[in-house]
Amino acid sequence: MSILARFKPEYIEKLSYSQEEFLKTGVGVKFANEFVLTKGSHLFIVGNTGSGKTQKGYWAMDWLNHTENQIWISTAKSSEILPLFCIRDVRSPNGYKKVRVIIPKGAEFNIKEDGLDIPHPPEIVEVSTPSEAWDAAKVTYPDGHNKGFEYINIFEFRQTITEKDGRRSQWMIDLFESLAERTRAGTMANIFPCSIYLDEAQWLLAGSRITKDNVRLRNSSVVIENVLEMRSAGCRFVMFAQSYKNIPPAIRDNLLCTILCRGAFVDSEENASLSYHCRLKPDPTRYRPNEGKFIHADGTAYPANQTWKFPLYPICKCDRDWIKHVQLKYGKKHGEYSRQEEIEEECLPELGRFQALAIKPDVQEAVQSRWNAEGVTPDD
Repeated sequence: MSILARFKPEYIEKLSYSQEEFLKTGVGVKFANEFVLTKGSHLFIVGNTGSGKTQKGYWAMDWLNHTENQIWISTAKSSEILPLFCIRDVRSPNGYKKVRVIIPKGAEFNIKEDGLDIPHPPEIVEVSTPSEAWDAAKVTYPDGHNKGFEYINIFEFRQTITEKDGRRSQWMIDLFESLAERTRAGTMANIFPCSIYLDEAQWLLAGSRITKDNVRLRNSSVVIENVLEMRSAGCRFVMFAQSYKNIPPAIRDNLLCTILCRGAFVDSEENASLSYHCRLKPDPTRYRPNEGKFIHADGTAYPANQTWKFPLYPICKCDRDWIKHVQLKYGKKHGEYSRQEEIEEECLPELGRFQALAIKPDVQEAVQSRWNAEGVTPDD
């Protein structure tokens, strides 16, 4: 009997040729059964700068997007999210997964190309609150019955929300608190099963080793609490960090699957299983950017003394060429006011019932008297 017979035909049909070939091996069967098809199985990707961590995140999504809702929390670094526009889907009319970029209302975000048409433009959705972001990322039912994981959802919050008065930090706290609270209350949109990706996780999950800022530490504790709780609902987290110690122990100890990339090192007192693999030859100091070792939750890696080779994303050269002509443009941020808006927000309320007599800043230079200002009459 073929190894592929262990999997449902409708699952095999969703895979690329290379994925299908991988599942014909014993290593591939273990990977699919114990990671891909195990809902809520978290993954920690560790390696230094330039070790290909983000690329391995795209690779994980390329496997998981067939059976789970995909939510990528953008770090807004360079063109990080552009390869997500190029994840292939053999069932889609244009051959690509649909992409939905979720931004807060009032923020300015767009995608610019050098005279080219976007072959598969994303849907940009504005939300008023962090809780609404989960509603925007809900799964669909294409046939009216079965879940269809048609979209890659991108939470574009880091560069679209001002940090003035801690607004961005509070938004992220509210985002994860609403995830847990609504799930417990049974009011969460149907986002499960899902995978949530957090590149450079220390910007959101900074421990005391990274920062002493109380707001960031509180944010970390809220996220940690909810990560541990969400697994039972079918929510998996894929987190990336430059060092094993960059995120707090409470969270990293629960990210049971690991990809060791170049430069990764784990002390035996921190994790005996990962430390063992860091000592084997070739050790992570010798890994290339396209190499890594996948460690299962049981502490095993196959083959034990060989790394896996990871593809470069986007896989198609035509998509890599397209990305060279594309730029992400960030403008005004949510919670960020123009000079005129600041005056109106800070000054006009102080006038109390005399607000109606005030001349708005945009017309002050054009009027000589408040009586000929638009909206003001002598009877006022």
